[in-house]
Amino acid sequence: MISASKLGKTLTCFLIYLIIVIPGYGQASADSLWSFPTIRTDLNEDGIPDYLGEEVSVSGIVNIESGILHEHYLQTFIQNDTSGISVFSYEINTSLAVGDSIIAWGVIDTYNGLTEVEVDSYRVIQQVDIPAAKLLTEATLNPAKYLGMLVVGEGHIIEKGTTFNGKYILLKPDDISESIMVYVSNFHRLFSDFNFSILEIGDKIGVKGVITEYNPEHPNQKNYKLFLRTADDLNYIGLPTYYVRLIIWGVIAIVLIILAWRLILRYRVDSKTREIQLSLRQKEILLQEIHHRVKNSLSIVNSLIELQIQSSDNKEAIDTLQSSQTRIQSIAMIHEKLYKSESLSDIELNQYIKELTEAIHGTFSSLENRVTLIFNLEPVKLNTDRAIYCGLLINELVVNAFKHAFSKIENGKLTVDLTKTGDTITLLVADNGPGLPGDFDTSGVDSLGQMLINSFVSNLNGNLTIADNPQGGTTFQITFPANTK
Repeated sequence: MISASKLGKTLTCFLIYLIIVIPGYGQASADSLWSFPTIRTDLNEDGIPDYLGEEVSVSGIVNIESGILHEHYLQTFIQNDTSGISVFSYEINTSLAVGDSIIAWGVIDTYNGLTEVEVDSYRVIQQVDIPAAKLLTEATLNPAKYLGMLVVGEGHIIEKGTTFNGKYILLKPDDISESIMVYVSNFHRLFSDFNFSILEIGDKIGVKGVITEYNPEHPNQKNYKLFLRTADDLNYIGLPTYYVRLIIWGVIAIVLIILAWRLILRYRVDSKTREIQLSLRQKEILLQEIHHRVKNSLSIVNSLIELQIQSSDNKEAIDTLQSSQTRIQSIAMIHEKLYKSESLSDIELNQYIKELTEAIHGTFSSLENRVTLIFNLEPVKLNTDRAIYCGLLINELVVNAFKHAFSKIENGKLTVDLTKTGDTITLLVADNGPGLPGDFDTSGVDSLGQMLINSFVSNLNGNLTIADNPQGGTTFQITFPANTK
């Protein structure tokens, strides 16, 4: 006597047989498409599909690019919204990209527990969007439902190692007790890109891949895996323990090296500090003495010129010697300031300009009470070499103003401005005299004073602008960079 359960199962098998196998029913015709669950039908549960070797036609959307899972054979998966399946061929006639909608013709076959369609031919219908990836948590709980489909999720690693023809990690999604194997075959074209060695048990990662029933060790047993496609399908959430450990040991090593190095440096520095400080002080004293001696030597030269002036009756020679005096005086003042200052390389240009201008003012005793000095000087520091050119330039401009601008007026005004904007210094010397003559040549080919001015401006890498003031007088404006290489 047949039990009710056996009778029900027999009737079910008979109905499926009528629908699928007998021509004219369901998907038996050559032009009809077989569903993926139908291809996997295994009513006796022996691990072998009931329609093994049957010619079929299938259609779906590619979710793994061809040439990835195997370099030489066509190994990919196609899926729809509800299921998927493996597609295999010994030749890649047309490369397939993720998102290609294809139709394929072939026979049902198995390979190490994996039910697939070994195709004879296929063609791409169109490029479409691949269906949204399913949740890894749901696929882990019921992998048979999601065979051949793309899934995505995250979890913690509970095991890792190598298995037949590949390497794996066992991943447990959060909030469930089940786990799933994440697998990469050594036939994978990008096998070396998957660096599992830096992953450790307890690390949290995110994965995206295709669920399959591949089991090369026991082909007749179900063993679900998640196939990774590219290295981008595996990403770390947070910092892997491997890197944390490297960082900790690296920090410890660096700290030890720093401590040891500091002890060595401290010993060396302590033994050399006094010697260096003594040497530095000696050099500072020597430089100060040099500046002092240069200043004294220039004063001697200045005195000799003064004696020459007193012994000369030629007005032109006297004017020339006096001009040389003021130029020497401007250079001597630089060395005097360096001798008295803490810095042996930089000059407070604003203070230097003010003192130099006042000193020149004092040499023109006949005009001293008729000329008012007006200063608008911003604090600016300049190195010695460039300060000398700047001082010589001020000397020429101020002396020329006293000689030519104030000789015929009673209330003279000499304005000296110094400003710094960004990396540009602007020096302005203006008088309220009668202005420049109409035939004045700015190129200075016939005037020593103008030739010197142009030369000093050039040495400062600057630009000179000469203009008559609307209220009377002349303005000389020089702009030059604050720093030069």
